[in-house]
This record gives sequence, C-alpha cells and structure tokens, in this order.
Amino acid sequence: MAKRTLPQDGRGAPDSIFSLLPPGAAGSRTVRQIAVDRIAPHPRQPRSVADEQSLDELKSSINEHGVVQPILLRETGEAGRYEVVAGERRWRAVVALGLPLIPALVEELSDEQALEISVIENLQREDLSPLDEAAIFARMTTELGYSIRRLAERLGKDKGYVENRLRLVAAPADVRALVATRSDTISHAYELMKIDDPARRRELADQVARGDLPLARLKAIVRGESLRDEPRARVVAPPEPARAATAAPGRVSYAAPGAPGEQVPPPAATGLDETSDLALGASRTQVADAIEGLAALLHEIDQPQAGRALSAVDRENMAKWLQIARNKLDNLAAILRQKGE
Repeated sequence: MAKRTLPQDGRGAPDSIFSLLPPGAAGSRTVRQIAVDRIAPHPRQPRSVADEQSLDELKSSINEHGVVQPILLRETGEAGRYEVVAGERRWRAVVALGLPLIPALVEELSDEQALEISVIENLQREDLSPLDEAAIFARMTTELGYSIRRLAERLGKDKGYVENRLRLVAAPADVRALVATRSDTISHAYELMKIDDPARRRELADQVARGDLPLARLKAIVRGESLRDEPRARVVAPPEPARAATAAPGRVSYAAPGAPGEQVPPPAATGLDETSDLALGASRTQVADAIEGLAALLHEIDQPQAGRALSAVDRENMAKWLQIARNKLDNLAAILRQKGE
C-alpha cells in the first residue's frame, strides 16, 4: 500500500483537513492510498440527500485531475477496514468511476470526535440543503451537547440563523416538502410555520411552490390572519346624530332621534369603530408591502448578474424620491404625536 508522507504543517494536503482534526489526535499524518472496497460510509452520515448533479460534476473532476483532497478515515475495529469520517462524496465518486484506490488520512477518533468532524465538514459545503443543515444543527445540540450560542460561535453563524434553522426540524410536513423542493423558499417557510390551520397552510405552500406568492404578499397574509384570530375589544357603535340639544348649566344633554326632549348622557369615547380600524390596518399593510416590494425589486435589479444595474442618474433620482417620501412619513408621525399630547 503506497504512502506519501506529509510535513506536519500540512503542505501537500489542504489545510481544511487538518483544521478538522482535534489537537493531539493520534495518527501518522500521512496520506495513504486505501483500497475503496475496504471502506464503508459513515453510519451516521449527516447528509440525508445526495445531490446527483454535483456528484456527477465531482466524478468528472476526479476523472480529469484525480482526487486532489484526501478523505479522512478511522479504523472500524476490524483489521484493515475503515469508515469515512469526512469526504464521503469523494469516496462515492471514486467507487462510481471504478477506481481501486483513494488517498486518505487515517486517524484514531472517538465516536463523538468522528461525528463532530463529519458534521462540521458537511456544514462547510455550499450545497448543503436547509433541511440537512437543520438536522445537523439538531444533532450537534442534542448528541454533542452544544448550546445554540456555542454552536453559532463554532460555525461563525448568527445565533438567530441557528435558531431559525432549528425551527425547521419540527416544521410541518408540507413546509419541509416545500423547502426540500425549492431551497430558495426558506424565508417563505418561516412565515408559513406561523399558520396553524393545516389546510390553509398547504394552500399557501402550493402557491409559493408555483411561484405565485411572493414573500412580501405572504407576510401580509400571515399578518392579516394573525390579526383576525386575535380577540377584538368590544366596539360600541357611535350614536346617531342628535336632532336637538338643550343646554343646562354645566351640562350638555343630547336628544335622541325619535324621542324629542329626552335627556341621554353624552356618548363615551370609544376610539375607532371597526370599519376605521380595519381601514387603518389595511393601509398600514399596503405601505409595508409597498416598501418591502420596492426593496426587493431594487435589490434584484441592482445585482451584477441581473445585467440591468441602476445607472448613477437613476440611483440619485430614486434616492431623492425616497428622501421626500421619508420626510412625508416623518411629518405624519410628528402630527400624530403632537395631537396625542
């Protein structure tokens, strides 16, 4: 079995392999050519779905250039047998190509160390699906005892990002199916999880899957349904206009229609009636949707790959328009506060 010794600083193999190894791990730190039929996949492989297209691309690369980065193995306890710790896709590609050997590092690792290296190596991949990522995060918090904060720091992720991914673990089946089909709907999925009615949620998920329901509109629908489900305060109808009013010292009394001269107390302040309340809510939603829609459109147009970036003149004009709109909103807010004092 051929061996190729590497310097201890890692020259000759990618640094990422050595960065995954725990300090002081026993091992020869040599790259060896191992027979592929003596290797088994990791029994607790974090990835649930193999991307056939990316595997085909990897096979083409290996066929042309060979295996550039060695895989990481550990012995199984049976003489001359190994299991993959990191690099299972490379091993599968080599097997599919019918190659007899694969370059590998062999290390003595505990079950916990092997699992941690396996999940970290998978998390470093760009093609990892949100559902796989969620499952990996869950395993690291349950099986490896990571706190969410420690996990976020270990991965260089925001704590909120980790928390959101973990929400997918317990997501309803229709939401998980949507994300599995279209990973670009992850933000839609978080909104759909706020809907308790399964039939309604499936209906909206189908619209998202077809591309008929943009995120801004979905957020507006979710907000509207949440408000609809909240218990409303009892709304007292405003009194009918009085036909006549009589003045008494220190008191104003109202005469109700159809009962001339009958004294009734003045109406209590009830705030907005239901119609006005709904109209204000709809207006707020329209403004919020318009702002989110404009932001999404500007972001989409201004991407380099879009091929239609805004010109300097368009940028300046849009900036001026947004400033004017902001001034109007600031004035409205100032008026509301002033009248409320």
